Amino acid sequence: MNAQTALNVAGRCSELVALCARFQAAHGRHPTLKPGSTGAEWQMYHAILEKQVEIARLLEPTVVKQPGEPVNQWWKRQDVIDLSIASDIHKESGRLISCCAYLDADPVANQWSYSVHASQAAIAAQLHPMARATALESMPIAAN
Repeated sequence: MNAQTALNVAGRCSELVALCARFQAAHGRHPTLKPGSTGAEWQMYHAILEKQVEIARLLEPTVVKQPGEPVNQWWKRQDVIDLSIASDIHKESGRLISCCAYLDADPVANQWSYSVHASQAAIAAQLHPMARATALESMPIAAN
């Protein structure tokens, strides 16, 4: 992970926040998706899930595979990630940028940083498990 990749993560996190805001404005904070839900609801749901997959694909495969125990397992209480959780993920992406930029700027530093790892894990742990699993399918290193 380097600062440029962290910036890409943050950009995707910003897009996730925007998608969640649109969904929440249109369908409420905790909608229940079911076969009778409108096509628009399902389309937005899939866009939000795909954005989480994009974020996970930018993280290190080992972190995506085992991010640690998530503090907030929102997917057990609601069908769609809400705006507050998406905002928390976005906030963590800012911390990831600063950790990576610091590491990139220090030529003496080790190429591995606990703070970069911890920040990635905090992001990954808040992504839907299905999004993480989908991302891992396209990460060949993750199979190890």
